[in-house]
Amino acid sequence: MEFYKKIFASKYDSFMTNLESTFHPIRKALISNLEGTILEVGSGTGTNFEYYNAKAKVIALEPSSFMLDKSKAKLPKKAQITTCNMGIADERLNSMIKNNSLDYIICTLVLCTIPDQNLALDKFKKWLKPTGKLIILEHIHAKNKPSRLLYNIVNPLWKIMGNGCNINRDTDLSIKKAGFIVESEHYFKKSISFYQAIFTVAPLK
Repeated sequence: MEFYKKIFASKYDSFMTNLESTFHPIRKALISNLEGTILEVGSGTGTNFEYYNAKAKVIALEPSSFMLDKSKAKLPKKAQITTCNMGIADERLNSMIKNNSLDYIICTLVLCTIPDQNLALDKFKKWLKPTGKLIILEHIHAKNKPSRLLYNIVNPLWKIMGNGCNINRDTDLSIKKAGFIVESEHYFKKSISFYQAIFTVAPLK
């Protein structure tokens, strides 16, 4: 399994090339103007790193040491990014991140892989400031019944090939059920269904 994780990390960027042509302007719009203390969950190979500006102080979590090694080559000089080899369930985070301390949490193509999504969302609510925001770009479950059935059938194999990625999660609905409030959202399709959104933890005034 470790061998496959290494191969997966080495091929990930080339596999994502076509999709990233679509994601590039989205990532830039979501991330480039952010300032303050930011947690990026599942930073992968560091695809988002180029978008952070000099006023962003970023803690980048990545449980795969192979992905993390690739990301370090992309660390820009302009941004303050600290990489950490740990997942969202790691107990060390309880002492690293104080409640109500984060301005933003960034999740891009990662909530599909987190084993306990609800646990992660609960932590996000605790860690974000009352003015904080959760920013996501994720693929989600299909909306029509035939496609949902297909996604469910494909998911077991998809999860193995995708290193823990689940294609059939209603991540958009899960975040809303967890109590986050939509500030903006957009659904789109690029082979599979995608969702980008900005959420707040308290009603906007």
